[in-house]
Amino acid sequence: MNFGDKIKIEMIEIVDGVKIIVKNFPAGISITALDFGKDLAKRKMEGYSPDAEEEIDVLSGIENECTDGKDIIFQYIKGNYQSGIILVGTLVKKLLHRSLEGRAIEIGGISLGEKNEAYVRVAIQKMIMTNDSFGSVVEVDLPYDTNLELFKPKFSSIAFQLIPEIEAIQFGLGLLAGKKCASNIGEIPKKLVITLGPDMNRKIPALGAVYDIVLESLAAITLINI
Repeated sequence: MNFGDKIKIEMIEIVDGVKIIVKNFPAGISITALDFGKDLAKRKMEGYSPDAEEEIDVLSGIENECTDGKDIIFQYIKGNYQSGIILVGTLVKKLLHRSLEGRAIEIGGISLGEKNEAYVRVAIQKMIMTNDSFGSVVEVDLPYDTNLELFKPKFSSIAFQLIPEIEAIQFGLGLLAGKKCASNIGEIPKKLVITLGPDMNRKIPALGAVYDIVLESLAAITLINI
C-alpha cells in the first residue's frame, strides 16, 4: 500500500506484521515512544484490546527521540495496516500545528452521550456475549482552514482501501446539503462523518470505538499531503 505526495508512505505486509516506510519527513521533529503509545492506546474498548505481543521497532529515521531526515522505517510485529496508519498519524500531527479530533458518535444505532451511556454498555455486552458486532459512526473535526474540495478525493481513496467496512463518508454538511439551496447553504462545517458496517470477523464489538483514532490519523495524513 502506497500513498502520499509530499510525505510518502509505504506499508508492506511481512510474515509477522507490517513494515512502514515514511519518506520526506523533515529532521528535527521531537517524537517519543509516549507519543505513539498515547494514540495506540485509544484502540481499546470493552471486549477488545490489541495483541499483547505487538512490538514496534524503529529501524531508521529517529535518533534520540528526534527525526533525523532519513527515511523513517518501522517494523511493526503483530501489527496491521490500520495500526500502522496510527503510527504515521502520530508523526504527521507533529507537523500540522492545527487540531483535529476523531470520535465515535454512534454505536448500533445508539447515539453516544451521557444519557445513553447505560444503553450502549448493555448493547456492547450483548455483542460480546453473542460473539457479534455492531455497525457504528465516527466523526472527525477538521481544522478550520481545511480545503474540503482537495481533502475529499485524497481521504476517500485511502479510506475505502484501508477499511473495507466503510459504507459511507460525508463531508461538511453531508446529507443535509441535499435539503439546501445555494443561497442559504451558509457556512460549511469542516468535518467528516464515516459510517462503518459491523466487523464481519467479529473480533471488535464496534469498529467505530477502535477505529476513531485510525480515521483521525488518516485525516492528518491527508491534510499534510494537500
